[in-house]
Amino acid sequence: MLTTHAGSLPRTPELTALLVRRSRRAPVDPGALGRAIVDSTRRVVARQLAAGIDVGNDGEQARESFFTYVQHRMSGFGGTSERPIMRDITHFPSYLALRLPDFSRTQVSLMAAPRAVGEVRYVDRAALERECALFQEVVREQDGRFVEPFMTAPSPGIIAAAMTNEHYPRLEDYVHAVATALRTEYEYIVAQGFVLQIDCPDLAMERHTRFADRPLAEFLAFTELVIGAINIAYARHRW
Repeated sequence: MLTTHAGSLPRTPELTALLVRRSRRAPVDPGALGRAIVDSTRRVVARQLAAGIDVGNDGEQARESFFTYVQHRMSGFGGTSERPIMRDITHFPSYLALRLPDFSRTQVSLMAAPRAVGEVRYVDRAALERECALFQEVVREQDGRFVEPFMTAPSPGIIAAAMTNEHYPRLEDYVHAVATALRTEYEYIVAQGFVLQIDCPDLAMERHTRFADRPLAEFLAFTELVIGAINIAYARHRW
């Protein structure tokens, strides 16, 4: 029975602080950030191998979060989104009280992500190439081997839902543009020999977030739109 994990693993405090600063568009020393990414990646790969993980990754150490990192690789994002609060938080005060300590710690905000203010295109593959190369190098350094190394990438739906649209005339146009951009990551990750894991919390979570007060049919239409966009992003042909 192969063992794996969700994809994101804890960063070191130093790396977390640097990623939070970058996510807020504050100046960051590129050298310090690069060293912190390398050190933290070595740490999480070593711990996975030591624990006997079969399907392992780099723990997303080079990324500030599982989806907002695309603002550094794609054009068109700026400003701040206003994301609705999840209903399991607003409807259950005891759960909110439980989560309050998490909200107060230093972290990248997923509720106030950048929004789409221009054309979304994939414009810089350098960070993606460094990320994949570093993971491969670190695994070799550790003299270990995963049965299946994997890399994550977000679905177009979670980006379209959490990084709200102020540029495209329709949600459909925005989702398709994001899917077209994400194809760059999907294809490159697979070409490097990794299993591609697409993170799609939107296909469930948006029912109690963006679509919490809207008819079920609208949420189902959203899921069909996202799944269709993912399927086309997998395809070899272009839009």
